[in-house]
This record gives sequence, structure tokens and C-alpha cells, in this order.
Amino acid sequence: MKLKVPFAIVPVPILLALSHYFLALGAMISTTTPFLKVQLLQADIKLSPREWASLAFLVAVSNAAVMAALLLIIGSLAGTDFTTFALSVALLMGVASFITVLSYPKIVTTKRLRALDNNIIPALRQMLIELKSGVSLFEAMKSLHSGYGEVSAEFREITDHIEGGTSEIKAINEASARNPSFKFRRVLWQISNAISAGSDVTVALQDMVTELTKEKQDEIRRYGQELNPWTMIYMMAAVIVPSLGMSMLSILLSFLDIPVPKLIYPAVIAYLVVFQLFFINFVRSRRPVID
Repeated sequence: MKLKVPFAIVPVPILLALSHYFLALGAMISTTTPFLKVQLLQADIKLSPREWASLAFLVAVSNAAVMAALLLIIGSLAGTDFTTFALSVALLMGVASFITVLSYPKIVTTKRLRALDNNIIPALRQMLIELKSGVSLFEAMKSLHSGYGEVSAEFREITDHIEGGTSEIKAINEASARNPSFKFRRVLWQISNAISAGSDVTVALQDMVTELTKEKQDEIRRYGQELNPWTMIYMMAAVIVPSLGMSMLSILLSFLDIPVPKLIYPAVIAYLVVFQLFFINFVRSRRPVID
């Protein structure tokens, strides 16, 4: 998989080549982020914590240098001294780039976790159908190679390791160690335990499907209960406050014989647009996916 580095102005291969000269600094930085190793593993980034930290430092320095040079050139062409402004913007750019790159594995892990949780139940149902029809566990896992997003990618990697000579239990346990989804890890633990104990994997999977389905139903129920207070907040912030606020402001200014500022109307419209977009995205992010 091609390595992605957010906000990297300089090409990633060049940054990777230069980052080896800053591994000592990267090791010092990585000690301040103790969970970076786990986050890199779960984000499927094939770099060590010190390598990623040194890469984050290089991205910050290179972005700051490019931004400072660009602003200084613009200032020179305009005949204006942009030195202080260029250095300030470059510093902010460098700090923002450093924090973003260092946090990127956690962002990727969060996205993978949500994608895994959203597809785990339908994938397990297909696996269950395959096993009940007499297909082996290995072939059932191979049947999930496509159609289920990150879940398919995980099972594809498991079967690739098995075909490469790794035992089923070891391949499943390795996948469990690198997986950010607790639900998916529980499924892999159940499969591994069933294989180790020599019991029927179908029974373990059936129990997991039932349990995960019940958890999904509980999530939907909690989401419905959460909507009531959020609806009240929306009505207050997007309907009552703007309308009553504008009415009270108009009345108050009329008593004081002060005209209503023309800027107030576009400001209220801008506020409503921003709030609507924020509220829609917020509610959408909390909505459970129904399989």
C-alpha cells in the first residue's frame, strides 16, 4: 500500500529518504506519544514510531520552509518587507503540519474502526451461511475477499498469510493484534478459541452474530433517545434564538432611535448556514449504520 502523508508539500519518497538522518530526533519525539506504535499498527502503516515521528518533523520543517520562501518572494515582488509575517505564518504552518502528521495514524484508525464495525455483521452472516453449507473455514474466509470494505481487507490478509504457510490460529491472532475494532477482535478471538478447543466454529459465529445484532439494536435505540434533546437544542439555536433575537433587537433599537445595522442580516444568515451544516454533520456522525 502506498504511504500517504497529509499536507506533505515535498514528495513522500524524498521525505522518507531524508527522515533516516533524523531518527534520533524521531525517537525522542515518539517517547511523548506512547500509543503511536499501536496506532501505526492499527492504521496499517509500515513504519516504526521513530520513523513516523522523524517524518512528521521533516514535513513540518519542509512545509514551513516552502511557505516562508513563497511569502518572502511575494513580498520581494511587491516591494514590501514580509519577513516577520512570513516567519510567523511559516511557524504556524510547521506546527500545524507536525501535529497533523503525528495524529494521522489515529485518524486513520478511527476511520478503519467505523468501517469495520459497519460491515462486520453482514460479513459474519455470509460466513455463517458458507460454514453451514459445508464449506471449510478457510474457504469461508476467502469468500469475504470483496464486498465488505475493511472487513474484506482483513480477511484477505488473513488468508494470504495462511496460504503463505502461517497456521490459521497464528494468522487470526496476528490480525486480532493489529485490528482497531473491539467487535472484530472479539469475533477473531471466538474463532481462534473454537479452533484451539476443537469445537464447532459455526456455533461460536452464530452466538457472535446474535450478540452483535443485539448491540446494534441497542445503539439504534440509544440514538433515537439522543435525538430528543438534540432536537430541542436545534430548535433553540436555529429557530427561536435568531427569530426572537432579531425581534427583540429591532424593538430595542427602535426605542433608542437607532437604525438596525445592515451587517446584522447577512451575519445571522451566515450563522444559520454554518450551524445547519455543523448540526447535520454532527447528527450524521452519530447515526448508527443499519445493515
